[in-house]
Amino acid sequence: MNDATRVPPALRLRQLALVMRVSRTLYAAASLGIADILAGGPLSSTEVAARAGTDASTMRRLLRALVAHGVFAEESPDLFRLNACGELLRSDVPESLRAGVLFTAGDGQWQLWLDFLESVRTGRAASERAFGKDLFQHFAEQAAESELFNRAMTSFSSALSAPVIAAYDFSRFACIADVGGGNGRFLTDVLVGNPAVRGVLFDLPHVVAGDVLRSQAKLAERCEVVAGDFFVAVPTGASAYLLKQVIHDWDDARALAILKSCRKAMTSTARLLIVERVMPARAEQGSTEAYLLDLELLVLTPGGRERTEDDLRTLLAAAGLHVTRIVPTRSPVSVIEAQPA
Repeated sequence: MNDATRVPPALRLRQLALVMRVSRTLYAAASLGIADILAGGPLSSTEVAARAGTDASTMRRLLRALVAHGVFAEESPDLFRLNACGELLRSDVPESLRAGVLFTAGDGQWQLWLDFLESVRTGRAASERAFGKDLFQHFAEQAAESELFNRAMTSFSSALSAPVIAAYDFSRFACIADVGGGNGRFLTDVLVGNPAVRGVLFDLPHVVAGDVLRSQAKLAERCEVVAGDFFVAVPTGASAYLLKQVIHDWDDARALAILKSCRKAMTSTARLLIVERVMPARAEQGSTEAYLLDLELLVLTPGGRERTEDDLRTLLAAAGLHVTRIVPTRSPVSVIEAQPA
């Protein structure tokens, strides 16, 4: 029996209605840098407030709420410290999720979700109504927002790298092209773990301009950074083409266009690797994150959605590709491997 069935229905609905408060509470902690303040050791709420520049009594209320949700710990009355979740809100740790929290629970997202009902009614992204263009076109023109988005995606990507690399053998490929690879966080992790593999990082010019790979001097000789548009063409010559959480950003027509670009670049022996969630054919209680992220794609992206295995197989077949296997990982995503049909 799961938690949802143990909680009385009326209380369950009240808990769900309050979730928006949790999101903004977490955003406040990230914005104020509370985790960085606590990095040196336990502090009272008054000490945290003094360093954050906030009201002391309000800070105690905020910290108590965060402790109740498993973020930070209260060592003794009014003495707060970091715990495992709090550590991930620090800005100075490699696996930090602070940027992800700032983007996901930030003011921009908040405004877009105010328009969620209209997205349900029309099937169109709130971002398109807000910006007059799709999200990615908007980011191409807004450097600060694009930078936060890229840092957020990098922070989330880093949490997936280890389980995906542990589950799938990337060493079998001579060259991997990461199509729509952002600033290269995942490809960097793949190349570090597979020293005989070469890489190609491919994305829009304003995205790859600040790529992670350039900060990895040892990888410079093994990886090429190429700017371009995956709707037009992708680099040729790779033995594997990687689409990590790319297809779910687009409607079927544009997802198919991306897949066809990859298929055109592939040799008969190359493989396409899609790293995404595989949604169950029937909705299930639990795994709520998957269903909420699916709605997030509705609000943000140009027709994006999480897809079932049948959905993915249908898209790949339309692009002239055949699924060879689906490899689950110890994370929410799987590796869908395909080859030319």
